[in-house]
Amino acid sequence: MDIWLLPAPQAVKALCLPGFEQLSRRADALPVAEPGLDSVLREAFGWVSDAPWAALLAGADRDSPVPWLAADLVHVRPEMSGARVLALAIDHDPEDPDLATLFAALQPWLADEAIDLAMSTGGRALLRCPISHGDPATVAPDALLGSDLRGVLPADLRWQRRLNEMQIVLAQQVCNDARVARGVPSWNTLWFWGQGSADGCPSLPLAAVSSVDPLLLALARHQEVATQDASAASVGPALRDLRDPRQLARVWATGLRPRDALLRCVDGSGWRVRGWQRWRLWR
Repeated sequence: MDIWLLPAPQAVKALCLPGFEQLSRRADALPVAEPGLDSVLREAFGWVSDAPWAALLAGADRDSPVPWLAADLVHVRPEMSGARVLALAIDHDPEDPDLATLFAALQPWLADEAIDLAMSTGGRALLRCPISHGDPATVAPDALLGSDLRGVLPADLRWQRRLNEMQIVLAQQVCNDARVARGVPSWNTLWFWGQGSADGCPSLPLAAVSSVDPLLLALARHQEVATQDASAASVGPALRDLRDPRQLARVWATGLRPRDALLRCVDGSGWRVRGWQRWRLWR
């Protein structure tokens, strides 16, 4: 079974893809799932735990037991009844000097917590964090965006404290004040996620992965799964990351169609497509 990751249904509809409406009408609609890549992979492969994304992004050896944790700078806007996550630094200019400045400001605090900031790229840092600190057990950034922060806070109160202290440190940074004055997002929260070690990564029963997402590319490398262009035919089950509407339009224009596939939109809606469904003439 292939997996097609798609944009939101409204974005798909706006593309006016020839035959897509008929295909989705004849397919079996799936129950709405939680948004995010982790939810798709759990459903498709029966994973009982998420991939250890931080360890995979760090390029840890396949059998390494060293625990890693990812930390992303995000922009949160206070609201009357909560705080809304409106932007992820990882989606913005990776060369923005403010990102390095903010991580440098956070490093002493992390060191006091016995957390080692091993590396950072753009708005994302990879940390070595003792297992004794507990697991934040939070959603990944793709599922975090747009959420009310209150509904996704770590259950572990130790991590809630760390999150609060991060907000205090970031609120004191001059570069964030300057960002507010320029009308661009201030990176006012550090979001911890993706804890785990590479030796705990669940298996990925695919022949190929087509994506530019660093998470999926890291997972494919770790599992020694081939990567290919999204429009290329595959000799076995493939994951095609078409969440960018432009990429979906390009692939659809080549004539490639899902035959035996799980289609998931970014909002959690989706369809199960099977070859015999083309005979459902009444749909």
